[in-house]
Amino acid sequence: MRDVADTVVVVCSIENVDAMGVHTGDSITVAPALTLTDKEYQVLRNAAATCLKTVGVETGGANVQFAVHPKQASGRSSR
Repeated sequence: MRDVADTVVVVCSIENVDAMGVHTGDSITVAPALTLTDKEYQVLRNAAATCLKTVGVETGGANVQFAVHPKQASGRSSR
């Protein structure tokens, strides 16, 4: 949610746990997101706030969705 004073609140983060990583509407999700580091969460939060500002959401809420590649996020490795 964002207001005209540019105050941003993330109400909920939801993580898709399906192996395919694509949210279909029938996908299994958990809230809050469990595998993001705080740094990853803040990057996504800031990007969502930028999206709201860019598209002109001045008051109210919006649904912003991102995909994070598990092997590239924060230097994670599959080793």
